[in-house]
Amino acid sequence: MKHSSSPPKLAEKLLKWYAGKADLEDIQGDLDEVYGLTLEHSGKLKADFKYWVQVLSLLFSYGLKRRKSKAAYSSFYHKNSFAMLKNYFKIAIRNFSKHKLFTSLNIFGLALGMCICLLALSISVSIYQSDEFQEKKDRIYQLNTFIETDDETKTFGSTFPAVGNFLKEEYPFIEEVVRFNSELNLEVNHRGNMMNFSGYFTDPSFFDTFSFQLIAGDPNTVLSKPFDIVITEKVAEVLFKDQNPIGKVLETDLGSFNITGVIQNLKQTHFFFQMLTSYSTYEQMRSEHPNNDWVNYRNNYVYLMLQPDVNNGQLALALEQTAKKASQFNPTKAIEIESIELTSVVPRWNISNAIGIGWDEPSLIFFMFVGLLVLLPAVFNYTNLSIAQSLKRAKEIGVRKVVGAEKFQIKAQFIVETVLLSVLALIGSLLILYPMKEEFLSMIIAAEVLDTSPSFAQILTFLIFAILVGLFAGIFPAQYFSRLNPIQTMKGEIINGKSSVSGFKKGLFVFQFFLSLVFVIGVLAIVRQYSFVLNKQHGFESDNVLTVPFEGIDKQVAIHELSNHPDVKVITTSSDLPGLFLSNEVKATSNDQDTLDSYQVFIGDDFVENLKMNLVWGNSKELAASNQNEELVLVNEQFLKSTKVFNLQKDSLRFTLEDGTRCRVAGILEDFNFEPLSQLISPIMFRYAPEKSHYALLTVNSSNIKRTINELDAIWNGIDQEINFKASFLDDEIEEAYYFLRVQIKFFSVLSILAITISCLGLLGMASYTTENRTKEIAVRKIMGATNRNLYYLLTKDFIKLIMISALIAIPVSYVFYDKLFLYFLLRYGSGLGVLEVLAGILFLFLVGLSSIYWQASKVTKANPATKLRYE
Repeated sequence: MKHSSSPPKLAEKLLKWYAGKADLEDIQGDLDEVYGLTLEHSGKLKADFKYWVQVLSLLFSYGLKRRKSKAAYSSFYHKNSFAMLKNYFKIAIRNFSKHKLFTSLNIFGLALGMCICLLALSISVSIYQSDEFQEKKDRIYQLNTFIETDDETKTFGSTFPAVGNFLKEEYPFIEEVVRFNSELNLEVNHRGNMMNFSGYFTDPSFFDTFSFQLIAGDPNTVLSKPFDIVITEKVAEVLFKDQNPIGKVLETDLGSFNITGVIQNLKQTHFFFQMLTSYSTYEQMRSEHPNNDWVNYRNNYVYLMLQPDVNNGQLALALEQTAKKASQFNPTKAIEIESIELTSVVPRWNISNAIGIGWDEPSLIFFMFVGLLVLLPAVFNYTNLSIAQSLKRAKEIGVRKVVGAEKFQIKAQFIVETVLLSVLALIGSLLILYPMKEEFLSMIIAAEVLDTSPSFAQILTFLIFAILVGLFAGIFPAQYFSRLNPIQTMKGEIINGKSSVSGFKKGLFVFQFFLSLVFVIGVLAIVRQYSFVLNKQHGFESDNVLTVPFEGIDKQVAIHELSNHPDVKVITTSSDLPGLFLSNEVKATSNDQDTLDSYQVFIGDDFVENLKMNLVWGNSKELAASNQNEELVLVNEQFLKSTKVFNLQKDSLRFTLEDGTRCRVAGILEDFNFEPLSQLISPIMFRYAPEKSHYALLTVNSSNIKRTINELDAIWNGIDQEINFKASFLDDEIEEAYYFLRVQIKFFSVLSILAITISCLGLLGMASYTTENRTKEIAVRKIMGATNRNLYYLLTKDFIKLIMISALIAIPVSYVFYDKLFLYFLLRYGSGLGVLEVLAGILFLFLVGLSSIYWQASKVTKANPATKLRYE
């Protein structure tokens, strides 16, 4: 039976308890040394007895009492002088130089692991600094509205339009009120091409309150009149290039707008707009004046600028009274109005209908969490490789302990080494970060508003993060080495009580490959979804369908002329392209009480027949027979399912639109995915109105499609030479609608590459250490007749087992995460996670892992055994 070589635990605890804050590092070292010698010569029983006697004698010694007394007067005394820290850095640099492979693997691994976290930190720092440039930011507040009903409870970033005017009139301490409405979406006719721009209706006080700079125009008058408009510098370059846009007129679907100003491109703000027009324009377009509107709170926003030295208590009381006023117009709702400081508007937490860019804290936290998942394997690599090198550094630790080094000094040495290594990795990570950041920001909507260029705050954040990574990575190795017994380490025996790190190292190794496999399966799963959506029949015919937008041209003439081309088999029109997102909503009621939100699509002749949609009831040809009293429409099955909740007492096929139009269902289409598969099938109404269509849909049959398009272009130019002909295939438009899937493929591919590379670096380091320590064993085995095949198996079997364990854990986790959560929300009508992706991921991981092991093992197995045993 093997006895423990450690001193009695109870005696150790008794001594530490009695000593309290007194330093026992040297005393414990002497006790351990005497215990080891006694154990070797006289056995464990006598060694334990002698240890107990020495501990009990110390309890009554004057020396220990004096140490306790000194410790009571000073709970802290500086032991790590500047000279000592300088020495730590020298030792660390020497150690890096001595173990070049170990150092290179860790620096490269940490650099790869840190880059995603640095990307998240870079974006977060930029977002948290939003609107810091505003000169009057300390006095500006955004109003949010908390609304509680029987059905839901939400906080909105918007509020009632009447709130702004009420506060301005009733409370003199409010210096300025700026109202916004975010429903400005203009279709601008630019040289015959229709271009879409978005922005806000806002008050003239916008430029008095906020510090946005005008390049051209008078800030006091640019938004003073109806249909005055201010455009950004970027929009001005698109529309007018080198010309002066001031005084020019924009012809839009909402009328003619007079350009009165050009504003600098937005940077470091939560606002996002391309155009600003006067709030008086919004007032003219509404039947009810906004100052009297205490009901509609969506898409309406109010910002306040207080007089100097106004306390928050005054504002809170004013908002409480304003909320009571709003409650009078909304008796079924509990309403609270709260203020948010301008610099705290973003990032948001659970705010609905917010203005501008939707930076939210949950997304930032999730992004940082993903970055930490990639970083952890790199940290584990350092831990594994540090402990794997324990034999080489054990004697160093033993010598330092024998000559008087204390535990905290051993820990400090390893922490300094790791922090220095982490800072070096930070430099390498920055070289990876900036190319990656440009690619990542190109995938984010409105990312041009973020200023992620190097700044003092960003560099300081990166440095602090690198130090924290170093501290975290160095804790376990420092703790492990500081506890080594100096007697055993001097003999070359690494014994640390009863603890063993082999299980811990294996656990870290399994986690690394588990994480890598989860990311690989994610890439394969999303690639499969992308292939699925491009090949799936959405419920309409999209092959050989050419889409031509109507932009400033006579639609009837264009339809007639294009249909005369011999390659055009059929032609129809639509206000929206099938397979793309819908935006034109309308409210319908079947019982004069409840309303149903539905999308409406305006179509032309033979739309259903040409696109081969399945009509389960009725006749689509009847739509053209609509009259002034009743309009005949088509609806999908989901429309009728949604109206069933109304408990209809009337004809379920008749309903009324919000503008008073009376409709009757003439046909029912089988439910199909008019929108991308990421969207749930919504109620849709198809109305016959070729004049309101925006696209011509041409089914073509051509052996030379390029020639056909050129001929159609010539026909188009014959109608109007100033209007450019633009055509694209419907399949290509649908593919572009799944851009978000390509973004996910890129993102998960980067994560997979990083995770696999880091895991393989760790595997390479562990395999290198293992094979290096077993070179003499391998040489002996080869001399005794072992084949290369046997040696490969001997060196790789343990690693293969660990990879198999990681695969067994990753399979159920991947299935639950991807099939039940991620893919469901990414693509509501996708194909889910398949067996093929899982098997392909496992096979790929094994190939990569075995390649890393084989590369290192082959060096040892192919070496001449005589060379390895020459000096034995």
